[in-house]
Amino acid sequence: MKTPAYSSLTAFLAHHRALGNSSSRGADDELLFAEMSAVLNTLPPDELSALTLIDDKPASRRHRERAELHLRRELIARGIIAG
Repeated sequence: MKTPAYSSLTAFLAHHRALGNSSSRGADDELLFAEMSAVLNTLPPDELSALTLIDDKPASRRHRERAELHLRRELIARGIIAG
């Protein structure tokens, strides 16, 4: 299964969250979720956790933005989002 192209990092993360919260994923959705998770797991653990933080403290926000930048670069390199 080929991972679909997304218009933005936000769209990719929203779709991953939706698949993760779905209790009735079919086989194709399971495969897609696994592929998307594999891309996310290329990030170091601290950056991966920063993507889910809601904290708006300046240091937390910078850390989340840095994680988003690294993930965006990875997604562009894989052709999952447009540059």
